[in-house]
Amino acid sequence: MKPVKLHPGRERRILQGHRWIFSNEISNSLSDFEPGSWVEIFSHKGVPLGTGYINPRSLIAVRLVCPAGQKPSRDYFHSLLRKAIARRAEFLYPDSQCYRAVYGESDGLPGLVVDRYGDMVVYQITTLGMSLMEPLVQELLMEIMQPRVLVFRHDAQVRTLEGLPLEKGIAFGEIPPEHWVDVDGIAFQVSPLEGQKTGLFLDQRDNRQALRRWVRGKKVLDLFCYNGAWSLSAALGGAEEVVGVDQSADAIAQAANNALRNGVESSCRFQRDEVFHFLKGANRHAFDVVIVDPPAFVKTRSALAEAKKGYTDLNRRALMALKPGGILVSCSCSYHLNESLFREMLLQAAQAAGRQLRLLEARGQAMDHPVLLSMPETHYLKCYFLEAF
Repeated sequence: MKPVKLHPGRERRILQGHRWIFSNEISNSLSDFEPGSWVEIFSHKGVPLGTGYINPRSLIAVRLVCPAGQKPSRDYFHSLLRKAIARRAEFLYPDSQCYRAVYGESDGLPGLVVDRYGDMVVYQITTLGMSLMEPLVQELLMEIMQPRVLVFRHDAQVRTLEGLPLEKGIAFGEIPPEHWVDVDGIAFQVSPLEGQKTGLFLDQRDNRQALRRWVRGKKVLDLFCYNGAWSLSAALGGAEEVVGVDQSADAIAQAANNALRNGVESSCRFQRDEVFHFLKGANRHAFDVVIVDPPAFVKTRSALAEAKKGYTDLNRRALMALKPGGILVSCSCSYHLNESLFREMLLQAAQAAGRQLRLLEARGQAMDHPVLLSMPETHYLKCYFLEAF
């Protein structure tokens, strides 16, 4: 492996446990390195910091994988995968057959996420270095998880930054016409090649469980409802009426199908509409609980200011539809809108709506999406339960 030497003082973040090295932190000429090759990292003074793979074309030039003194090997990756999967299956969600089995850097496997949906496993690779290891990844997933179907979803736009194509397909087995899974007592149909993400949004599962204590006998509005996951949690938590809104006809059809499967079709109504358009026509104070869980508005830091305005207006309109004393569940999956900016946005939305907000619960992503304290980039989801008065 070729050595990579850092500029003076750039090792501090790495010694704290961060796993990315940016191109401007490297003193070597990046053109000397083969994209995707393994390298050994050294501080300016020659202290070994670990090994990882390099992509000279990317702003994140090196992603650390192994600690100092450890070389990449089949046994090492087998151990990482086995421990990550066992942590979910035996510790975090021991009664569940659905979970995120691998969450990239937080599990020591940068560029790789793996989701289990019963006997179907879906994985996604987003970096060149991990892409070159894909045959080994497939082999180890088959060996450890023993799925009937193994699917790859390499269609995340971030792959283009690594020079990788966007593609998806089946690595092993055959997808059945319908594949249903149970997530915390709710049945969902999973379409691993057609749905968003890898099939389901598992990062909100703990938050949807928490919703149930706030909805009994209430009228609930679920904005950006997608497949109805929040709506179903509300209905099964005893909500009197649930209205789900999404602009996707496929999402609305899937939500209705999920509601039927779970026997809550009488209390759930799904409406195809653009959310801002729906809110403009909604009656004031029509709902007891409003859930705002939009897709990421902020893809880059340069778009943050404009996106923050969008989040503010969205939450302002949601508050207008909420009864005094009602519950606003407001979420953001935009990493660039950090916790401080998220709170600032909510304050501005409340002021514009003439309301006050009391924080009931400040929540984040599910336990199977663990946050490394040394790496803020692993923390992206904010989910606040707020009393509006």
